Amino acid sequence: MKRAVILPVCALSTAFLLSGCSYATPTITQEEATEKVQEHAQNTLAALPQKAELEELSEPSSSPCGDGTIFGPNDRVAVGVSFWIHKIPEEDNETTLELLHDHWTDNGYQILNDSRPDDTFINARNEEDSFLVATQYNKNGTLSLTVGSPCLWPDGDPEIF
Repeated sequence: MKRAVILPVCALSTAFLLSGCSYATPTITQEEATEKVQEHAQNTLAALPQKAELEELSEPSSSPCGDGTIFGPNDRVAVGVSFWIHKIPEEDNETTLELLHDHWTDNGYQILNDSRPDDTFINARNEEDSFLVATQYNKNGTLSLTVGSPCLWPDGDPEIF
C-alpha cells in the first residue's frame, strides 16, 4: 500500500521538475525586478508627449505571491510601483490612453484588458518578460501608471524545500 502512494507522488514530482515548472526554475532577483520595473515605466513614459512626467507614489515594493501549497511555495514575491502621470491636460486623457495602448501593442505587450469606453482602464503583459503595466485615470482626471513583475524568488534561486 505504501508503495502505491509513493510511486505516483514521485512520478508527479519528477514531472513537475522536468516540465520546467516555474516553482523550481530560477528567476531574476528582486533587485533586478526593481530595475526592470523602472525600465518599463520609463519606456512607457517615452511614448507620451515630452512634457509628461512620472511621479513615483512610493518606493518600489514587494508583496508575496504564490498559493502556499506543496506545488506553490509562498516564498516568492512580485515587485511593483505606481506613478502619477503629470503634465497631461485632462482633455487629452483619452488620446493618452490610445497612445499607451498603441505603444504597448507595438512594443511586445499583449493587452489583457481594455475597458474603454465604459471605464478608463488598460493593462498589458510584456510577452518577453511577463511584466505587467496598467493605466487609468481617476475621477479627478489624473492619469496613473502601475508596473509589476511576475512572481520571482527574492534572490533568484528556488527555495523549494
